[in-house]
Amino acid sequence: MALSDILEKIKEETDAKMKDLNEQFEAKLSTLEADFEKKKENAKKEMDEQVARNSKKILNKMETVAKMEAKNKLLKEKRELLDTIFSQALEALVKEDEYQNLITTLLKKTTIEEDGVRVIPAKGKEDETKKALEESGKKYTMADKSADIQGGFILQSEKIEVDNSFESILHKQLRDDLELDIAKMLFPA
Repeated sequence: MALSDILEKIKEETDAKMKDLNEQFEAKLSTLEADFEKKKENAKKEMDEQVARNSKKILNKMETVAKMEAKNKLLKEKRELLDTIFSQALEALVKEDEYQNLITTLLKKTTIEEDGVRVIPAKGKEDETKKALEESGKKYTMADKSADIQGGFILQSEKIEVDNSFESILHKQLRDDLELDIAKMLFPA
């Protein structure tokens, strides 16, 4: 066998091996590309699902927050309306034609039976309070000063002080009892 034949045979074997290696490389490359595409599609699908889940969670949370804010705003407005109603009731009591009779009734219902009890009238309501005290038959004395209250009076002795101001009666004594009933009338469920 001549050298050229040997070289030719080596070249043919090399070409065959190169062709075989090339085919194996192409097959591997094709498999890798297919795997990569599949993984890429799976990752994209997973990310899209994650985005959809997160978006739904965010929308639900935003909806919940919006509902809570609306509810809080409504409660605040209801509270302000109730405050207005009680303020108007206070004004109506102070301007009531029967103011003196109201004070007389309050004085008659007092149970303090000690000496030295003074009646401190509301500022601007001294005359009505003095007449009411006389009508009540109580042995209290009128104070020289007035209290900075809109209506009613304060009973004061050395031992105790009783706040019978309309503000106190409405806001501290009656509001808790009346507020629920008024709210039910104004805001039926």
